[in-house]
This record gives sequence, C-alpha cells and structure tokens, in this order.
Amino acid sequence: MAIADVTSLKHLLSHSSTFTIPARAFTEDYNNWTNYALTTPKAVVKTTNESDIQTVVKFASEHNLRVSVRGGGHSVFNSCDGIILDLAGWDEVVYDDGDNTIRFRPGALNGKVMEVAGGRGRCVMSGTCNTVGMTSLYLGGGLGPLAPKLGMAIDSLLSARLITASGELLTVSPESNPEVFHILAGAGQTLGVVTEMQIKTYPLNETLNTTDETVFFASMTFPASRIAEVANFLSSAKWDENTAVYLLLVSPPEGGAPLFIFTVNYYGNDEDAKRVLKGLYDLKPIAETAKRVPYVRMNDHSEGSGERGEFKRMTGVGLKRVNVEGLKGMVEALENLLSAGGDLGKSCVLLEFLGMGVARKSSVGVYPHRDIDIWCIPVPWYSLPENHASAEKFCRDVRKAAKRGDVREDMVVYSGFRAGDEKPEELWGSKETADKIAEMKASQFDVSVITN
Repeated sequence: MAIADVTSLKHLLSHSSTFTIPARAFTEDYNNWTNYALTTPKAVVKTTNESDIQTVVKFASEHNLRVSVRGGGHSVFNSCDGIILDLAGWDEVVYDDGDNTIRFRPGALNGKVMEVAGGRGRCVMSGTCNTVGMTSLYLGGGLGPLAPKLGMAIDSLLSARLITASGELLTVSPESNPEVFHILAGAGQTLGVVTEMQIKTYPLNETLNTTDETVFFASMTFPASRIAEVANFLSSAKWDENTAVYLLLVSPPEGGAPLFIFTVNYYGNDEDAKRVLKGLYDLKPIAETAKRVPYVRMNDHSEGSGERGEFKRMTGVGLKRVNVEGLKGMVEALENLLSAGGDLGKSCVLLEFLGMGVARKSSVGVYPHRDIDIWCIPVPWYSLPENHASAEKFCRDVRKAAKRGDVREDMVVYSGFRAGDEKPEELWGSKETADKIAEMKASQFDVSVITN
C-alpha cells in the first residue's frame, strides 16, 4: 500500500490525536527500551481516544496493514511496517476507594501504578522494573517480586476494555465475554488493543508482613570462580512465599572476571530475613548490603535496566533446576561474548527464582507455565549493529547451557522472553491451547496486532 493512501487515515481522526509519517531515523523519536528489530512504520498515531483507536484498527484491517501498539515501550516486537499506535502518553491510573481496585490506561508504567497503590496503603502484583508497561505485564501472564505472595499478574486481573480488529469495543471479564477474557489473560498480545485494565489491590502491611510499608532488601556478590558453591547452594535452597530471589551474572563496570550478584526481597522482619538467607551469608560474599526500603521504592535497584535506547534482548527459558554444569556454561557464554570486545560490557544473564505455589492454585487464563519456578534470561546489551550476530549467539549459548542437567527435554518459553522463533506449544504449553489462541485471533481479531 502506498504511503499516500495511508495519509487518508489522518482525516478520519479527531483533533486530539496526532498522525505522523516518520521522516527521519525512527530510533531518534521513538524512545523505546530497545532498538533491536525496530522497523520504520508507514505512520505513527499518538492518541488517548478510544474512538480514534477503533478507527485506526478498522482502517488497518480493511487495508491489510499490521498494527503495533506501544504502551510501556519495552517489547522487542512493538514496531512494524504498518501503523504504530503510540499510547505511551495515555498513562492515567485511578484508584477506586469503593472497591479498592485500580484502573489504568495502556501507557501506565509499573512504577506509577505502585505509587498510586502505595499511597492508599495498598500493593499490587507488579513487575520487577519500574519502566515496564503494566498492560503488557498483565497480557503476558505477569511475573514479579510479589508473585510468590500473590500469584501471577493475571490472577489479579478483574476486567479489561478491548478493541477488536473490526473496531468493536468489548468489556471482557470472567462474567462478560469470558472466552475472550480467558485468552486475553496470558496470551493477550495476540489479540486486539487493550485500552483499560482493572486489577485487584491488596493490604500493604498485611501482604508484606510489616507495620511500616517496607521490604527487607539484600544484595550479595560472589566471584564467578565460586560457581560450584553457588550452584550447590541453589540446588538445595528452599524459598518460602515471603522470598523473591534474583541472580545476575555480570561483568564489573571496570572489566575483569564476571560476578554473581544475588538480590533478594524478603517480606517480613530483619531477623527472619537473615535466618532465611543464612545459606547465602554463610558463603561469605565479597560484598553485601542489607536495608529496608519503602514498598514504592522496591524496584529502584533495577532502575538501570530500564534505560532507553541501544540494542537489548531478553530471550528466556524456563527451568526446573540449576546445576554447576549449567552455570559454567552461562559464565563461558558471557566470557566469550565479552572477549569479542566492543561495547558489549553491559550484557548479563538474569535468573529469577520466584516461588509459584500460590500461582499454581489458580486457573485464570491460558498462561501454561505455572509449574516453572526458575527463569534464565540472557540479556545482550550494545549499541553497534555489527554485534547483532554475537548477541544472537550469546542468547543461544546461554539457553543451551541453562538446559544442561534440567529434567525436561522440551523448551519452555515465557511470551515476554521470546526470541521470535519458538514453536507455538513452547509458548502456550500445548498444541491444543495454541490452536485455541490462533482460532480466536482468526475469528474475531484477524489483524496483526502486537501489544506491549
């Protein structure tokens, strides 16, 4: 379709929306988390108007154009060669004192929703990084530091407003359009455009087992040369629902051998936290910090990971366990990447240890991996396009290493960590579920919409 034809869309929109045909390097005005796989569209529509979104989606459907939705701007796959619906500016968050729920629009970020909830003495199931879009988090299932306490994000989802490919506006919930709600909760990126979500909130101090709205936070650093000790600890560690553990494999800012950095959130008092973390303290970290942080500042330690621009990816794989062989392979993959030189020094491997006991009790949505407590996520980070091949190899090598010694032969992939080449059953758990998702998309939402 010619660009001249796309311009006709401009005259169908209200004055509250802006229509732009990119006339320069698209990366310069997009301010996305990553420029990886960024595609220059035929047009960008910025809006906070549901009627205009309906117009855009219908126009795209009629003219066989792809639509990509930008909310938080963290997805690798949130651009296309058709029309980008840029909803990042539509970030309204409203707390309802009547039923203690929160409603947010598609541009609302994780940190803002936490701030609103915390200001009412409440908390929400949120992600790990403050700059992630909450809509995207909930559409994909939703992992985060409170998952051991509250389950998946979708377990807190009450309803959503959804615009289909035909332009129809639906309210979806367990009571209204329940079949659509079921697919939306966990595979929502495959459907239409979500313009609002309503979620549960929870009493803050009761959830965090505290009286002052704070969380115990600890960070402990070990040299990667102590792989065996770290692996042995991880193989025997048992975490309860009050503990969220993250392990970063990184290169020091000044260069040198890689490091393992544990960061832990504990929901309870300091004495109980130190008892639960005794195994880590007994390993004698080379650096450690421990402090209490306000709930609304709980994610501030990961602020750097939300930096915009450059090239980044997150291509994770779900695991049942981590062993010495697997960790050695991850260290080797990172060392090989760094040995290439250049600007790859901020690359890392993230392992998330989030107990899913509460999540396993729920059957909300189509999210299929509630039995997975460990996610291994390689994150290459660089600015020079010539490093694309090295970054791709790093992701493959880490995935391969992570699977060494695991108890399954199959690959398990969380949709937010997909590389783009996974089989449907690796994302959705079974061919049957994958077929149901594809059937709904084809029958009611037949437009290529990517939501993030």
